[in-house]
Amino acid sequence: MDPRGRTRTPGGFRIGQPGILLDWSFMTRLSDTAPPRDAGFTIVELVVVIVVLGILAAIGLGRFAHVDEEAVNAKVTSLAGALQSAVAAFHANWRVQGEPTVNVPGWGDGTLDANPAGYPASGRRDTGQVGRDQDCEDVFRGLLQNGPVVIEADPNKEIGTSVNHIEPRLGGGFEFVAGQDASIPDATVPLPGSPNAEICQFIALDHQSVQPGAPKPTIFYDSRTGAVFVDLERVF
Repeated sequence: MDPRGRTRTPGGFRIGQPGILLDWSFMTRLSDTAPPRDAGFTIVELVVVIVVLGILAAIGLGRFAHVDEEAVNAKVTSLAGALQSAVAAFHANWRVQGEPTVNVPGWGDGTLDANPAGYPASGRRDTGQVGRDQDCEDVFRGLLQNGPVVIEADPNKEIGTSVNHIEPRLGGGFEFVAGQDASIPDATVPLPGSPNAEICQFIALDHQSVQPGAPKPTIFYDSRTGAVFVDLERVF
């Protein structure tokens, strides 16, 4: 008899009254004879896991894509502000320097040219007027030294009427493509009336797609007035 009034018997305890016996040895034998369960996954379980992972991946990719688009838009907007400030500083320096037209001194590397209104309009060509894609590239690079890597658009394509001008510039480490065109029909922000040949376009290449309908965040610079516009919804 143990202190709790239970009588120890072979294979168990007899508790209190006669006839109540918990036979632990029987339970042990029962568990020993139960068939072992296979530790692996069934086909149904694997399918469920794959489906759940696919759903989570799709949700995650969608969120990452949205975050990435917001980051590109923030970058373009910030750069447009820096460009506007640089244009204003160039114009002020142009006045201080006596309103020169070619290779305005006191700014950057001294290779930027001003138009008659005193705004940057060319570089290597020394024309003082935006007339080619190269002029826009020189303006961008001259105003934003140590800024994003820029290159002129494909000279064999019209920047305002074809997406193909972007394709040759992808994968080359360039962040923006620069160009100009006589007409800009696809801008989603108000621009001065045509002709638009003296308006530079700086198109972001971040995660860019050459497919029609893909977003083309663009900074417009009107060399006639020094105004800068941001178009984050542009497609063509």
